[in-house]
Amino acid sequence: MPTRRFVLAAALATVALTACQSTPPRPAARPIDYSNFGPIVLNAGGVDVVDAHRPAGTAVDQRIPLPPAEAVRRWANERLQAAGGPGRVRVTIRDASIVEVQLPKTGGVKGYFTNDQAQRYDGRIEVEIGGELPGETTFRGMTKATVTQSTTVPENISVADREATLQDLVRRMMDDLNARLDAGIRKDLAPMVRR
Repeated sequence: MPTRRFVLAAALATVALTACQSTPPRPAARPIDYSNFGPIVLNAGGVDVVDAHRPAGTAVDQRIPLPPAEAVRRWANERLQAAGGPGRVRVTIRDASIVEVQLPKTGGVKGYFTNDQAQRYDGRIEVEIGGELPGETTFRGMTKATVTQSTTVPENISVADREATLQDLVRRMMDDLNARLDAGIRKDLAPMVRR
């Protein structure tokens, strides 16, 4: 007949195993793709993309299949179409970062059985788009958008799920940026947009 101590040890082992099980896998992140929106056709001879951001020491770009700055380049390639002419459009990436922040963990015996949120990822993308259209009266215009998003991950997250979480964070920021820049270009750079 099992002793009380044995029953208690078995119960604690079951609880510990349950607490240590990994979270279910996340569904695959939706690809970052804006070709379905159709291009914004511009009266310009070209679109230049300039990456002017400096990664922070705690940035995690290397862990993401499509880092924020590369996502902005892809967006510019898929959404902005130069139709020819003397005008120029310049896309400047001022910030495109995701920073990792360590979160406090539960201590003591309770911490042993707790699956805390271990890190928070703070994302920020800031983009300026300027255009110049020479003519009898030269047009110069500029629009700007800044987006931020955050997410947290548990301490027992797998490498693949962490990458998927970070990629989803980039996608959410880019969806927001796409909407803001689309509206900004049509308003602030209207003379350069072909109807």
